Amino acid sequence: MAHLPTRSFQAYQVFAANTNVGKTILSTGLVRAAAALSIGADKKKTKAFYVKPVQTGYPVDCDARHVKTYAPLVETSRLYAYPDPVSPHIATSEPPPDTEVLQATINSIRTFKQSLGQTDKGWALLETAGGVNSPIMSGELQSKFYRPLRLPTVLIGDSHLGGISTTLTSYESLHQYGYDIPALMLFDNKSRNHQFLERYLAKAENRPLIHVLPSPPEKLADLKADAEQLHEYYRKTEDYFKDVVQELDKAHHSRLDRLEELADKARTSIWWPFTQHQTVKEVTVIDSAYGDIMTTYVDPKEKAATGANGNQEGTWKEMFDGCASWWTQGLGHGSPALTQSAAYASGRYGHVMFPECAHEPAVKLAETLLDTVGQDWASRVFFSDNGSTAIEVALKMALKASQDRYANLGQATGRVEVIGVDGGYHGDTIGAMNACSPNAYNAQVTWYKSHGHWFSPPTVLFKDSQFQIMIPAEMTNSKEPMKITTDNLSSVFTKPAANDPRLEIYRSHIRETLTRLTQQEKRSFGAVLMEPVLMGAGGMIWVDPAFQRCLVEEVRAFKGFGTETSPSKNAHVPVKNNWKGLPVVFDEVFSGCWRLGRKSAADMLQVTPDIAAYAKLLTGGLITLATTLTTDAVFNNFLSETKTDALLHGHSYTAHPIGCAVANTSLRTYRQMESHGDADQARQDWGAQPYGNLGVWSLWDQKVVDKISRMDIVEGVVPLGSVLAIQMRETNGPSGYASLLSQQVQRRLREKEHEDSEMEVAVFGRPLGNVVYMIASQVSTREQLAKVENILLRTLEGKL
Repeated sequence: MAHLPTRSFQAYQVFAANTNVGKTILSTGLVRAAAALSIGADKKKTKAFYVKPVQTGYPVDCDARHVKTYAPLVETSRLYAYPDPVSPHIATSEPPPDTEVLQATINSIRTFKQSLGQTDKGWALLETAGGVNSPIMSGELQSKFYRPLRLPTVLIGDSHLGGISTTLTSYESLHQYGYDIPALMLFDNKSRNHQFLERYLAKAENRPLIHVLPSPPEKLADLKADAEQLHEYYRKTEDYFKDVVQELDKAHHSRLDRLEELADKARTSIWWPFTQHQTVKEVTVIDSAYGDIMTTYVDPKEKAATGANGNQEGTWKEMFDGCASWWTQGLGHGSPALTQSAAYASGRYGHVMFPECAHEPAVKLAETLLDTVGQDWASRVFFSDNGSTAIEVALKMALKASQDRYANLGQATGRVEVIGVDGGYHGDTIGAMNACSPNAYNAQVTWYKSHGHWFSPPTVLFKDSQFQIMIPAEMTNSKEPMKITTDNLSSVFTKPAANDPRLEIYRSHIRETLTRLTQQEKRSFGAVLMEPVLMGAGGMIWVDPAFQRCLVEEVRAFKGFGTETSPSKNAHVPVKNNWKGLPVVFDEVFSGCWRLGRKSAADMLQVTPDIAAYAKLLTGGLITLATTLTTDAVFNNFLSETKTDALLHGHSYTAHPIGCAVANTSLRTYRQMESHGDADQARQDWGAQPYGNLGVWSLWDQKVVDKISRMDIVEGVVPLGSVLAIQMRETNGPSGYASLLSQQVQRRLREKEHEDSEMEVAVFGRPLGNVVYMIASQVSTREQLAKVENILLRTLEGKL
């Protein structure tokens, strides 16, 4: 990681609160002092480097030339220069891509770092252009453009009248976007801005040290005389700048000290979820994250503990977040848009009480959800805090509605159960666990009791360049599963023709099972609960869409459940969208909100539920929030004049304004991305129709997926939207969730340093039994995914 700090290499960037505040003067003084100092405990001489990525007004103005003139020991670099002395966004009509500019900046620092000898120390400074939120050539703001580097920042304050405001605004903007600001520098003059800033920032968390320097001399018309007085200024202020550099050095080593403590502190104080602590070999210390990339740090002790050759330098890795941080990342880590939405709602509301109250973010979110994932079926939104709780709420809604109907029909019921799909997982709360078939997640829970019947589902896998639908033997009364193949992804979701053999197999099996359960076994059911299309935690199981459609249709038509709801307790309340048979609950916590390429998995099935739960991508990956959508018919079952008939469920942070505001921004962004056709190339590659038509597609390259599908070690592949799941063939160990295959593959993906990759990216993933899966965000670029695909292919082929 060329731009990231080590014990022997420091790098900083300089932002300014405004133009003409002395940014280049102070930058020159800093690198000049660094080149003259022997910093650190070993007192090794320091080599200094200065880079100016963007320069306008060139060659009349050239900040790199100024640095070289007054700090001749410093190596300098200028990358992009334009003659007009204007803002970079209007300096050229043909702006280079942001990725090119950022990579050129990284490469310049890399070249300097690689030039250092083993006993050298390096000190680099990147000077930005204009103010903190000035644009670069593309029009992107500097504060956002340089965020992937996240270099420690020296902020140059504005010493002029009015400079307090611009300085604080700049500081808060950088802080909001996750920059560390170890130093704030400004000149001493009659405005005395530094005195107020010192008082104001005294209580700030991680507050910067404020350094006040003598003001430079006024510019002279005589160039020679002007140069002489500047030389004299730098000579007289050497000690001031040396003090700043030494304070930065202390902050630099303090930062590394803290990073190197985190792994041990975590081991002794944290109980990680879904983790066997006794087998943890290496703790992944995440320093920051942006977009798809997490920047991680491994200190020398951790390297030695894992058998690596340890030395005194820590190791940085940029890791592609291959599990979308437990499936939450939709718009990338550190999204500026989401950050701004959260900051605005936090400043406007904080949190406010919700029962019998309304606030704009919650009402707007409810309207947006009803217009997107709930379009044409839902009419009410219930807010909660996470996916498991959203399912608890859904079950309370569905089971009470069913029990009320049974009572109105005069049918006595004992325990009311659910109908589901084997392999489904709905969360870790008690009700959600009991609404699943026995599995690894509830096996050690002593109070777990299965409350339902679980259909063994027909499944889909892409294997040997074909989509294979496997129908369980129990459905066909044969010894072996039935296999049906198709070549096209979209055809898997197309409603089968009337003569498709699957329809009679599925319908007959469902009817016979429902009849046996209700008539012979005398069991009562109150809901259908399932993850539509793709069951996540159960092993990325792709269920045949035709089966799930049939299950919903047959349950709604089954006379043993009745055909529709009874009237509301209040006769004057209209009943809309009456549910039939049993309320159908879709758990879209994982699959919803464009995860699979469409707004909802229900949309892909072309079947509407009566209740559905959404979380994960709902807030784009920034903050926890969940919602349960339902119809008036279900809602009306809770209406009466009696408080105890209400849905008695809630949380202190229900409809948190920050979460609602962030979710509004997320959903708006997803809709814009969908309609702008950014994924049209992927749609075309997978044989799907362009946006606006039915069709299913994958973000992952079709040729790569095809190659993986033909590997002997692979049982099959699931390529849906942002998800790429690879079911490995287990030959010598336990199968399913107990398998260690994916853990072994994920370890190789994490541990290898892929030097052939321009971004030096490794891949961070989570094990899931014998399933290796990658989940992209909705903003992942084809360029980034191509790097991940290359690493994944080489790992599976045994080349890494």
